[in-house]
Order: sequence, then structure tokens, then C-alpha cells
Amino acid sequence: MKILHGLIGFALSVAILGLGWVLVAGVFGIHYAYWDVLLSSRVWQFVLGVSLITLVALFWLSALPLGAREQYLSFDSEGGMVSISVNAVNTFLAKLKTEFAGVVDLQADVSASRDGTIEVRLDMTVKAGTHIQQLSQALQQRVRDSMRESLGIAEVASVKVNVQDIVAVADNAETPPPQASEWQDNG
Repeated sequence: MKILHGLIGFALSVAILGLGWVLVAGVFGIHYAYWDVLLSSRVWQFVLGVSLITLVALFWLSALPLGAREQYLSFDSEGGMVSISVNAVNTFLAKLKTEFAGVVDLQADVSASRDGTIEVRLDMTVKAGTHIQQLSQALQQRVRDSMRESLGIAEVASVKVNVQDIVAVADNAETPPPQASEWQDNG
């Protein structure tokens, strides 16, 4: 439905902008015979043209988001309602990468559906040679435990792990610097 609304808005915008442009251009010397019949006054023609252009600009400006609304996960506890920012939960979960040697980078994306189920998506980069299946299972369990123990969120419907990249690990053994004869021409 949003796509249909956008297409209709786009088509109407193009038509109205075109009409506004023709009206304004007519005031400044580009004449179209049919406009002279409809609008004999150049002042009204100019006002109508500028109004149509302004109307389209306001329509599209009204579609812009004014600011991202902060989303919260809310749940009842013994003492009352608790709300935790989704961004705070994402940051909290991303810090779990320090607990796993095979994880190079970890990005969390927590979402809650209208029915109250919470889903976690983890996008991660791992080191080459890591047992991805074992790492994923351990990470999934650690996320569930952390959310339950630290945040008080007991109902996590799913924890999906997406391995975005597998990177080679730099060798920690230092290589000696090249000798002068190896990299310089002494000639």
C-alpha cells in the first residue's frame, strides 16, 4: 500500500509541478495560447503557479521523518513496568564479542513484534578457522542468558546468527625486517 501511495504521490507531484512551471514560465514570457484563455491575469497565473509548486514541496516535506523515535522493550516486573531502549540492548549485546575469541565484530539488532515476542539478529565477522556452528550455538545461548540475567527479559523467541565475513587472522609471530641488501639496490 505504501508503494501505491508513493507512486500516486509521485505522479501527482510531476503533474502539479509541470502545471506550476508552465504557469510561472508564462508570466515571464513563454506563452501558451490555452493558458491565456484560462487565466487572463498574469498576477493570478503567477500566484497559482507558485502555489502549486509550494503545495508539492510541502507534500514531500511532510513525508520526511522528523526524527527517529526511540524504541523500547517494555515488560512487567515485580516492582512495575520496565522499559529498556532497543539501542541500549543492541549495544549491550554487541559487547558480548569480547567473550568469544573467534568473533572479530558483532552487531546486534533486537526487535519486538506486536504480540510481544522478541527476536535478536546478530551479524558478525569471525576469524578464519573458527568452528562457526559451535560458536553460533554458544553465542545464541549466551545472548539468551545475558538478556534473562542482566536485563530481565526472559522471553526471547529467536536468536539468529548471520556470519557476514570470515577474515584471516594476522600471524602474531614477528617477521624480521628485511636486510638492506634485500630491499635496496646498492649499485
